Amino acid sequence: MAQNVVINGVTYQDCPEVDIPKSGGGTAKFFDTASATAAAADVLVGKTTYGPSGEVQGSMPNNGSTGGTISTKAGTVTIPAGKTTGGTVSLASGAISDCVSQNILTGKTILGVSGSLVMPTISQDSTTKILSIS
Repeated sequence: MAQNVVINGVTYQDCPEVDIPKSGGGTAKFFDTASATAAAADVLVGKTTYGPSGEVQGSMPNNGSTGGTISTKAGTVTIPAGKTTGGTVSLASGAISDCVSQNILTGKTILGVSGSLVMPTISQDSTTKILSIS
């Protein structure tokens, strides 16, 4: 954000930064950090940034790749707070191999698989008292 800067009584308007030559060579750069909003939890561990109150040491963990497997109906995978490089959450192989149309009732769909299992109907002949299953 550009600010007015006064150096030795001279006002410089709309300065986004101030560069001052260093005696050993190079330049020291100064930026206005009044509008900075990063907190320690927003910056990775081992990294440093600067805000209106000065230096901010990062506290956000770098978790790398993360993921897991869901093996029960109520199963969940907790992704820890912090930075991740991505990952995969998948269903357990047993749950996938059992999810076939002949194991799912007709008219039902589970995980995109439509059922083909037809439940037998049971009827009783009123005169002969014989049960038949079809």
